[in-house]
Amino acid sequence: MTTDPATDDRSPSAPTRPSAATLRDVAEAAGVSKASASRALDPASQYVSSSTRARVLDAAERLGYRPNASARATTTGATAMVAVLVSDIRDPYNAEIVHGVIEQAGVSGLVATFAGTDHAIDDEIRVVRMMRSLRPHAMILTGTRSGSTVSRTSLEAELERYTQEGGRVVVAGDDELPFDTVVVPRRRGASALVAELFRLGYRSPALIRPDRDSAAARQWEDGVLEAADRLGMRIERGDTVRAPMTRDGGYDAAARLLARRPEHLDVVLAATDAMAIGAMTAMRDAGLAPGAGIGVAGFDDVVGAEDVTPDLTSVDLALARVGAAAVELALTGPGDHRRIEFEPRVVVRGTTPARLG
Repeated sequence: MTTDPATDDRSPSAPTRPSAATLRDVAEAAGVSKASASRALDPASQYVSSSTRARVLDAAERLGYRPNASARATTTGATAMVAVLVSDIRDPYNAEIVHGVIEQAGVSGLVATFAGTDHAIDDEIRVVRMMRSLRPHAMILTGTRSGSTVSRTSLEAELERYTQEGGRVVVAGDDELPFDTVVVPRRRGASALVAELFRLGYRSPALIRPDRDSAAARQWEDGVLEAADRLGMRIERGDTVRAPMTRDGGYDAAARLLARRPEHLDVVLAATDAMAIGAMTAMRDAGLAPGAGIGVAGFDDVVGAEDVTPDLTSVDLALARVGAAAVELALTGPGDHRRIEFEPRVVVRGTTPARLG
């Protein structure tokens, strides 16, 4: 019986499957010890020079080396993964933070994984328990959350257990949990927006506020009210309307405001751009041109505010930078409730032209 060399895997001329690269192969290719290569491949390690890390990562890429996540978890207590708990991935605000996390995680040699929590603290507790079994290097909590004081205490306890196992916790949002936090500057951003609108001649705002009570909603409203009070701007009773944080929510809220035809109203402030865009549509349906009679301002600057007509005044909260900074903070080792906050930027556009007189 003869065999065809072209089909016989045992033939010397048949292509052979290359063996998987090992950590030793990477170390030799980079000209470092195996221990140095291991440290360089660990994004959390601070005991390796940038040049050594670059050589090792380059060698690993050329050789197609992939660390064994299970083995790494056994030896270091964590996988090269960052788990992100997101209240609602459909919300452009959350999506922008997640974008920053993904980019920085990739640069740092981490893989990002995500889980939804639907704004509920009890859901966050459930997800944290599941994620702990995966041994991620860090958990990043973002978005708004609501729940009882008992639930909040349980969440803190569950996260504390995770940190005692060697994990890192970083909050990307509001400074409401006792862990390292990259703060979204809602309060300062809202205050700066009101001050800029006052400079442009607006004096009587109405507010479209989220219908869910959360630290995020309170920070935005507190910033607006504090600045309005300081500047002598008038917010009448009944000029604050609660609505879902969606375009339809903004539409319905603005329709309710306009149904009363308040003569004093000169600008509508919405807690998100999506809500503000819905409010603009309600104005048009009521026969008003947004910006021409009543100004409109959003908040977060992430929903294509420049693509509506007229383009929407908003506040840039540096959300992608917030996500990236959360990853960087997770890699710097445990801290004692460290706090990072970026500067918000008011972006004045066509919906809030300067008012005469």
